[in-house]
Amino acid sequence: MHSLFALATLAAVASAAVTAGAPTSSACIDNETAELHCYNGADDTAQNVTLADVTYTAKYLRLYGRQTREGRLFTMTAQDAPDCNEWTVYARKSALTVARHIDSTKNSSILFEDIANTIDGGEKATDDDKKKAIVGCLASGGSLGVKANLQNPVYNSDKYKAGGFSPEGIMIKVVSNAQ
Repeated sequence: MHSLFALATLAAVASAAVTAGAPTSSACIDNETAELHCYNGADDTAQNVTLADVTYTAKYLRLYGRQTREGRLFTMTAQDAPDCNEWTVYARKSALTVARHIDSTKNSSILFEDIANTIDGGEKATDDDKKKAIVGCLASGGSLGVKANLQNPVYNSDKYKAGGFSPEGIMIKVVSNAQ
């Protein structure tokens, strides 16, 4: 009897929430966050990626991004990448790099340079910088929200602002590329 009452109460609350307008979430429904997460925990599956493939990926993306004067942007809009969509960024032998849109309320756009820095800690990364980046997860692989270098003029350009873009809302994941 109590279960039926609880269910009816829950249904009424849910109905009221829908009637008032569904809240928008700035995070995905699952438990992934923008914090560094290495896939080596008790409930994780190590990805068995090689450091050579992970560092090659970061170098490649950095160089690719620098092929234009302003720097190339990787963009995931609310319309094109809803519901925590994941897109392949690059694959290199053992390592597959994907971007996940973790804030479907934003039109997220980041420099490929910032994706590279998220993976390897930066072009001149110290050992401490590397530990805070995905490469610090070693062969396990991992995920980390992109932290944009807001000092880069592209993020303050009229073109970027006119597009309604945000440097927030994208997580990079390095996982196994095994078929």
